Amino acid sequence: MSGIYIHIPFCQSKCFYCDFYSVTKNEGRDGFADLMIDEIKLRSDYLINKQVDTIYFGGGTPTLLHPSYLEKILVQLHEMYEVSKDAEITIEANPDDLTPGLLTRYLQIGFNRISIGTQSFFDEHLKLMNRRHNAAQAKDAVMMAAKYGFGNISLDLIYGIPGMSSDEWEQNLDVAAGLPANHISAYHLTIEPGTRFGKLKKAGLFSEIPDSESVEQYLKLISLLGARGFEQYEISNFARNKRVSRHNSKYWTGEPYLGLGPSAHSFNGTQRHWNPASLAKYSTDIRAKKLPKGETIDSTMHRNEYVMTRLRTAAGIEKSGFRSEFGEAAWSELLDMADEHISKGYLVLENERIRFDTEAWFRSDGILSDLFLL
Repeated sequence: MSGIYIHIPFCQSKCFYCDFYSVTKNEGRDGFADLMIDEIKLRSDYLINKQVDTIYFGGGTPTLLHPSYLEKILVQLHEMYEVSKDAEITIEANPDDLTPGLLTRYLQIGFNRISIGTQSFFDEHLKLMNRRHNAAQAKDAVMMAAKYGFGNISLDLIYGIPGMSSDEWEQNLDVAAGLPANHISAYHLTIEPGTRFGKLKKAGLFSEIPDSESVEQYLKLISLLGARGFEQYEISNFARNKRVSRHNSKYWTGEPYLGLGPSAHSFNGTQRHWNPASLAKYSTDIRAKKLPKGETIDSTMHRNEYVMTRLRTAAGIEKSGFRSEFGEAAWSELLDMADEHISKGYLVLENERIRFDTEAWFRSDGILSDLFLL
């Protein structure tokens, strides 16, 4: 089964940490659905298998697009693809955009999962990050989504926020776990060049928290959510009652997906393509029926991405799957490359499977680079 990602690039304001492509102007919003439909038709042959079981509307802020436009896009996808009856269809939302009427409408047009960008339940954290909702709205939005019929709710949290105390992080986790959400994505605040935080850091006015605090908060995340029934299935993702994100899991298990909209990426098993991170350029290309740039994934790239994505998950890399994909010699080579980290306890080898030790997961980037072929 394949997945489809729709990037809606519109935002009312830019969060200070965000480096995803978005625009804060209304220009182009009304005609965007028609552009999307043109791209759906233009790239109808990209996915070898027409069967789709996940559709994800992300951004940006998809809830800024009128429901009738979202419905128009969904109808076109159902016409072009065999969308399974139990497909997971997700919409990302800002807490302050949600109303009872809007939630009811989303359910009516086919959404059955909602991902709410709560980020924190402290007003001072939200103001620091230039989020446009407050803590009360964050809680109310999750409760409202459940009340009006969403049985599959995810929420986002950010840790590593400068000035956030250990007690505040615990309270954030406690509030999140007490809400009717069955999925939590928790990300460490990163300072990316070009963002507001990146510019402040360059000017010496903003900086990351110490590594020791980051590790402490990450371990607290795992332990406290685990105690509240959330199982960690990926570095940053936790699910209760087995409600993993079926769409995002495709990225970690190498399943094909089609990305539509400006800056969206696609993968069909052998090639990767990406749309321009510019609404103007994207619009021009689609009207000219110009396909996005791409690359063919060679054997080394495929092997390295397999290692990187699967080690992000709790399941890790299973010998039988890796060996069938790359051969017995490649498995032996991987074990040799991983040996030092296994001996140090950062990686765990058991039941013919390699996975990260829980405490080493936070430092995974440096370890992963040692496992890549050059």
